[in-house]
This record gives sequence, C-alpha cells and structure tokens, in this order.
Amino acid sequence: MSKKAIQLLSPYSFRGLLSSARQDARVIAVDGSWYMPNNPRNAKEEFDNLRLENSRFFDLDAVKDNSSPYPHMLPSIEEFNQSVRKLGIKNSDKVIVYDKTGNFSAPRVVWTFSVFGHENVYLLNNFPEYERYKYPVLKDNDHTTPEPSDFEAKNFDKDAVISFEQFVEIVSNENLRTKYNILDARSHDRFTGEAPEPRPGLPSGHAPGAKSLPFGKVLGENNLFLDSSTLTKIVDSIGVDPEKPTIVMCGTGVTACILKTALDKIGYNKKGIQVYDGSWT
Repeated sequence: MSKKAIQLLSPYSFRGLLSSARQDARVIAVDGSWYMPNNPRNAKEEFDNLRLENSRFFDLDAVKDNSSPYPHMLPSIEEFNQSVRKLGIKNSDKVIVYDKTGNFSAPRVVWTFSVFGHENVYLLNNFPEYERYKYPVLKDNDHTTPEPSDFEAKNFDKDAVISFEQFVEIVSNENLRTKYNILDARSHDRFTGEAPEPRPGLPSGHAPGAKSLPFGKVLGENNLFLDSSTLTKIVDSIGVDPEKPTIVMCGTGVTACILKTALDKIGYNKKGIQVYDGSWT
C-alpha cells in the first residue's frame, strides 16, 4: 500500500512558484482535462483556446496501456517516458496539474506522475479558482511545440495500484475484504444499479464490501476540495476506518483519484491507499 500523498497547491502558491522558477528548476503547468464519453466537450480544443501560460496538454485517452482493451490503464514505463518527453518535461521540473472542471481528471494525472516516481508534482486547487482571482491565462491558439526532453521515470510504485486479480481475491473473501476500506467514487445510482453506466454494455452495481462515496461529496463550491474538518466528518459518516488500508475505485480509475486526494488531505493514508486501475470497467 502506498502512503505517497497527492499535494494540493492554491492558485496563490502557484503564482509564487512561478516567480521563483529558474532554468534549472522550471515550473511547468500541465492541463489534464478529460471528459466522460457522454460529454460533448473537447479537452484539447479547449486547451488550444484557454490555458495557463507555458502549459502542456496531457491526454488521458492517449497516455495509457495501449495493449489493454480497457480505458486509462497505466502505461508502461517506456510509454510514459515517451509521452512525457514529447511534452518537453524534465525530471527537474515542478509539474503543476490542473483541469478546466476544477478537480475531475487532474488528480488522476498527478497520481500517474507520482506512480512513475516524479516527486515534484502538485494538484492546482483549482483552475476555476485561479480564474476567479483573474490571474493571467492565454486565450489564443498560438503555442509552439516544446522541445523534446530526456525525461526518465525513476521507478514504478507498484504499491500505489491494485490489479484486477488482486482486487477480486480481496472482494471474493468476506473475511479479507473487511480488513480494507473499499470506496467507490461513482454516483450512488450507478453504485446501486439504478442508473446505467455511461459506457454502453457495462452493467451497473458495485463490488462486494464497497462503500459509496460519490466524488462530488468531497468537493465544494467551484469544485474546490472541502476543508479537512468537513471531509473527515463525511468519510467517518460512511464508516471509513483510518486504521485500515484503503482501495479507491470508480468507472475507469480517474475519479477514484479524487477520493484518494481527499483522504490524503485529512491524513487517512497511514495504512496506504491503492487505486484500482481500470475499476468498474
């Protein structure tokens, strides 16, 4: 189980980092926007027309395990290195990830960088708040392709992720699954089976032993993460035990990382948190 936390960064602190950046310690913003298949918004087109200065676009639909039939499975180290090099990101860079929704897909991108050993990666909390303070943004389609880097992932944190086989072993054993917090970030109706999954052909429902914690419950106004006191009350109310290891899941492994971020924020990661990669899909 991984105890590595996702680190939140306010817009004000982000501006402070930018002012202290150097050539050998750059600050690179990464737009990790992604939308559900039933959402008509186009994340790349939005990036081209509105972005933070010196941003790079991280395509969750492209940076994945291309040999897997499932969406958003973690890529191999080689695939990740190749993708990050094309973005011109260096090992020495501080990477600040955001998404246009606020906190939706960006936590998954931060988690991915962290899994591959990039230490200086932060989650901007968040882009709508950044805009609210009228900090500078770019609103044109005139951006140059960055020069490729020699980025090299340091390692792969296998303790941060749980595989299908490992997950099935846990949830199939009643005694074993009671030793974990298993949290599902999908909507409650999808969890209970009352609403369909957004991907055709997938049944709704939930894994044995899982608890429903829709990701929207840990976010407040403008999709900012709630304060620690409120978050603690919410997770305690559904019976989360901070003395147990935790598995977070969702539809494909994207919004599960929102729950991980919330648990990290309140220190409920002492026994480690794993993301179920691929999740309900």
